[in-house]
Amino acid sequence: MFYFIVITSLLIYSPTCLPSTDIPQMEVLYHSPDSTLPWPPEGTAENDPPAKWPGHKEQLGKRHPRVKVDVAYKKGFPSAQDFYTNFVERKSPVVFSHAVDNKDYDFLSLEKLNSSGRAALSFVEISSFRAKEKEANSVRNFVNTMMSKTFYVSDSLHNNYKSIFKLPLCLQCSYLVDLLVETSHILMGHVYPLPVKQSGQDVLHCQVDGSKEMLLVDPKEYPEIESLLELDMAPKGRASLLNSLAVDYEKYPALTRVKEFKIALLGPGDCIYIPAYWVTQSNILTKENSVEIKWTPSSWTPDSDCAKGLKNRFLSSLSFPGEKYFGVDPTLDKKGILVDKVSIILDKMLKEKKTFNFAEFMEAIVKDEELLPELQEWTVESTARAKEMFNTLDMNLDNMLDSKDVESISTANLSKLMGKMEDRLADMMDMIMDQRVDISVAGETAKSRSSIAKQIMKSNPLVKEEL
Repeated sequence: MFYFIVITSLLIYSPTCLPSTDIPQMEVLYHSPDSTLPWPPEGTAENDPPAKWPGHKEQLGKRHPRVKVDVAYKKGFPSAQDFYTNFVERKSPVVFSHAVDNKDYDFLSLEKLNSSGRAALSFVEISSFRAKEKEANSVRNFVNTMMSKTFYVSDSLHNNYKSIFKLPLCLQCSYLVDLLVETSHILMGHVYPLPVKQSGQDVLHCQVDGSKEMLLVDPKEYPEIESLLELDMAPKGRASLLNSLAVDYEKYPALTRVKEFKIALLGPGDCIYIPAYWVTQSNILTKENSVEIKWTPSSWTPDSDCAKGLKNRFLSSLSFPGEKYFGVDPTLDKKGILVDKVSIILDKMLKEKKTFNFAEFMEAIVKDEELLPELQEWTVESTARAKEMFNTLDMNLDNMLDSKDVESISTANLSKLMGKMEDRLADMMDMIMDQRVDISVAGETAKSRSSIAKQIMKSNPLVKEEL
């Protein structure tokens, strides 16, 4: 029983992991809070042995007074000025209900990750409860085949997702941007108790999928709580080996001096602000798909100017020195633009059709204005370049494109695949630019995409030969 707390502690902070054990049923405490309970409880004296106190060998917080964290906004985030003035400056935790269950963030939902070309291109380190070694695999393969087993992901938010993850409204202040430290993304398919921990950074934690119950304690109000934190996980913070499902007051007598817990229940789309140095313990109640943004707890008092230019900023344009990530201008982000375009093609292979032959592949890319903007006409050269692209994507060499080709993308072939796709897409764009010049000089009109598609399916000689 003791070992699962070690496991989850290491899950958040360490590159190693230990074998797991069965997890007993957790109780949801949020729906039965009673902030009026006396502490010490009636019949318990301050000098009683810790083992005699109610709650010994029971779930953390079960017998304590519990106060619900305020839900200040029912839909979305507040402005940076409201956020700072009402919560950050006061070091007061708060829940923002349904803040990320909208079109701006739904790309990160498990449903989308399960069928996403971007997820197929995003490789992360996957840990196991049964082995210390990690393995690299795509986010899509993890969600599809590994999440329900004894595996989990605890990593920085992948750069491919930073490029489409908008900076939340409550953080849109240039003074705060300079204080950003790191992000995290956790995926787990199990009910699980996470360790007692303390971060030295302010945290915005967002629950994309699944539900979680969280206990919080302010160490300024109850400094005894910090005696639990025997694991130094610098520079991220500290953690405890305490078994939160059967708390041993004899080993951790300081818990009898904590007179009150704050408690929050997060569902899909909910976010919570956790002030720096607050001690927390969370229980995953269903499954876990969450993202965190962390920043240094320094003053960043917003004013009317600090939000300018940040409304549509993506995380990829910002720096996170704690993960050695440095922001890049989206217009100069060649890698990000390439990922966007290759993801569009992979999405077609995963969503629109079970299989594509060469002609159908060409028809599909011709119709996509985002993939081939300002396309003027389709020539023999166009077909040749498209054929090279088709062959690059045909990972299993069966002259068809489908989900099996996407599943064949691995760390061993990813770099080569993206390099070839970059070259082929660049060839296409050079060809389109030449077409624009030629058609303009000749005073002709560009063909419609629908007419080009018909040409491909009916009259292109290379397509006929291919078919």
